[in-house]
Amino acid sequence: MEVYKYNKKELRRKALNERRLCSKKFVFLRSLSISRKLANFLKLKNVKNVVSYNPINNEVQPNFFISTNVNVFFTKINVESLRIAQSKNFKKGKFSVLEPFCGTYTFKKQIECFIVPALAFDKRGYRIGYGMGFYDKLLQNSKALKIGVGFDFQVKDFNIKEDKFDVSLDYIITEKRILKCRR
Repeated sequence: MEVYKYNKKELRRKALNERRLCSKKFVFLRSLSISRKLANFLKLKNVKNVVSYNPINNEVQPNFFISTNVNVFFTKINVESLRIAQSKNFKKGKFSVLEPFCGTYTFKKQIECFIVPALAFDKRGYRIGYGMGFYDKLLQNSKALKIGVGFDFQVKDFNIKEDKFDVSLDYIITEKRILKCRR
């Protein structure tokens, strides 16, 4: 498979523009479908402790159905990394992401699954995010299941050039499919 010929910055810009064109209705209806698939998948895998995120910029909303069967923790930007907290109280944090502002913090080793957003994915599970490396640092050395969620058009038919610190996902769930990633 061909490696994407542009740099990550260019791919990031193109992917963000592509997602910005989605209507609110498109995002909502497909998020419902993806969230339902995700909840069923987590139930099938018997996952009890999961880290999710609150969406921005037309990202998939993964949390419609998952909270019924599992303990859901959320990411919080702390200096140059992400922390994990369980809370029902959120406020806008860095980059306007809703983050837990109080609650119980947990350790990465207690988490069985990470739900990860992206601007683009390849079929090997590599992703393009916003370029800060927060998720790669969080996922580094974790044995937990790593699931990317996105719209089907975000899964690209080329390989994203990975860097040595990039972490590959195990699965990608879209409104059309559950893709087991090839590494």
